[in-house]
Amino acid sequence: MRKPIVVISLAAVLAVLTVGGPAAADEPGESDESAQLVREAIALIVNTPGDMEGIEDKIVDAQEAPNQEGVDLALVAEAEEAFEREDMHEVRALLERSIGAQPHRGDQDPLPIGETRASPGMPMATGAETGTDVAIDELEPDRDLSSSDGLGLAALAFVAAAGIWLALRFRPRPHRPEEARP
Repeated sequence: MRKPIVVISLAAVLAVLTVGGPAAADEPGESDESAQLVREAIALIVNTPGDMEGIEDKIVDAQEAPNQEGVDLALVAEAEEAFEREDMHEVRALLERSIGAQPHRGDQDPLPIGETRASPGMPMATGAETGTDVAIDELEPDRDLSSSDGLGLAALAFVAAAGIWLALRFRPRPHRPEEARP
């Protein structure tokens, strides 16, 4: 009885190890547009700065993509050189400029791609329309608790304590067969 279970378990483990290999760098469905690959490289720099292999793959793929419309490939090549020097701030700035975006520096909102501060007559982004695909830096979490946060935490602790007390107070007693009446 035990032998078939062991054989099936080993076969399942072997199937997972052989079939579930690592994903290829150029997965099917990956964009063939340089502009999209540059945006993905910028997103990787912002969200996963330690993924150096992924960032490098996107930069190289952007240079080799068949559809290179809307991208200054000379700036992408400079970004690759900056990547080799491990100057990630310069890599991001060059990639943003390569697709027509102003590099995001300071505390101002980034401009929409293809727009400059000197271009009068262009409508500014408002409301839910951001007008940009540029990835901005992560927001720093607010570490200070306000008085309402403290009251909320106190209420949460009270509710949790009350729930534990009620669960212990009204839990069913275990049924013991020797106490059953005939």
